[in-house]
Amino acid sequence: MTTKPYKAILGGSFGTKAVALSDVDNFLDWLVNEGQQPGDESAQDLYKAVAWTYWCVNLRADSVAQTPYLVFPMDLKEDEEGAEVEWDIDMRRILWMVEAWLNLVAAAYVLKRENRAGLQALQVLNANSMRVKKFDNNGPTLFEQRVGANTLEFEPDELLYFRTFDPGGDIREGISSGQVGRRSASLVKAANEWAAAFFANGAIPAVFLTTEGAVPPVEKTRIQDAWAKMLQGVQRAFKTTVLERGLKPTVIGQPIKDLAMPDLDRSQREQILAAHKIPPGLAQATTNRAERDALEYEFWTHCIIPEMEIWIEPVLNEQLFNPLGLRISFQYKEIEAVQKAEIGKAEAMAFAITGAMLPAYQANVVNVDEVRSWIDSVGQSAGLPPLEKTFTPEERIAPQPFGGPAQDQAPATGEERVESRTGPKALAPQWGHHRVSLPS
Repeated sequence: MTTKPYKAILGGSFGTKAVALSDVDNFLDWLVNEGQQPGDESAQDLYKAVAWTYWCVNLRADSVAQTPYLVFPMDLKEDEEGAEVEWDIDMRRILWMVEAWLNLVAAAYVLKRENRAGLQALQVLNANSMRVKKFDNNGPTLFEQRVGANTLEFEPDELLYFRTFDPGGDIREGISSGQVGRRSASLVKAANEWAAAFFANGAIPAVFLTTEGAVPPVEKTRIQDAWAKMLQGVQRAFKTTVLERGLKPTVIGQPIKDLAMPDLDRSQREQILAAHKIPPGLAQATTNRAERDALEYEFWTHCIIPEMEIWIEPVLNEQLFNPLGLRISFQYKEIEAVQKAEIGKAEAMAFAITGAMLPAYQANVVNVDEVRSWIDSVGQSAGLPPLEKTFTPEERIAPQPFGGPAQDQAPATGEERVESRTGPKALAPQWGHHRVSLPS
């Protein structure tokens, strides 16, 4: 009777799996399809398992929570004296959790805890336990929370309901950055698990053990147990093993050096960062302070501030503050990264004006209209309002005769010479309520 060859795959990152040669195709199907595949995990699972997803979500939540804010009566302007009111509830933790849930499931639910005296506290509910149960043309009309066997229902005025954009609907959860980056995060997770399994199974690649003869089931089990005992585990990675019964090991799969794991990690990391709208440079160590400042400014102005202006601040005002006769205003200009960028632009503009255009005017190279037009264009390119029409450069200084000052003019003192050097500060142009502060 002809016996069919027997093969077993042992070690490597696959553990132990015994198959007959005729079943290798089926085994490969098992290898590809068994268990959860990359991309099947939820954003919450990947937040707990992938460092880059955890870092991105926390960075965005930290930034939102750190944004300065003020609370005002609805009928008063921010610059009016005594306009600010004291708000007893610390919004930082609330904002942190709202942003985190928006990144993971694209929705956040905050319960208003009230009694006869009014609003007492805010409680962020677990978004996984919440859903919109009923809705009409005006939006949700009933929310439901399920925790185990318990079910609670909430009216819309009992909750703050945050959500992001969803091209498939206007009521329920939107599309989260965690969901968009889920596939890349799953690949990173799979690569990490493969590397861990590789070392846990002896730090050797997967191999086939082949023999031409039949191997009784009991012997198969003994060989598998002996192989695992001899080679599995990092501490046995360099052990020497003697194979009997004509067993021959054959390495399968790609060599470790050909897997390009660093390239895979880098490309997937960049996609995770892109899904969370975080500049890739922020995830890299850099010693260039100017580059770091520029990246932080980009992160705030392209990611955090738009997120808050579109999805967070309107909900807070419409569903929480406005019904109380109040409004919340986030002070984006007080953010350190924004302030640094604005100061840098002001200094660059001041240098361009006082170091180029005004000296040209003093030397009769350009006229008043040309000075005003050029300064106005520079200001508007920096996002400033139009230059006031009353701005006029300082009168030109009359040319001095060769050989120094006139005989009846006393030599300038030390203080006068300093004032002469710093004189251009007096020429700072005025843009509406903005005034450029010229550097020393």
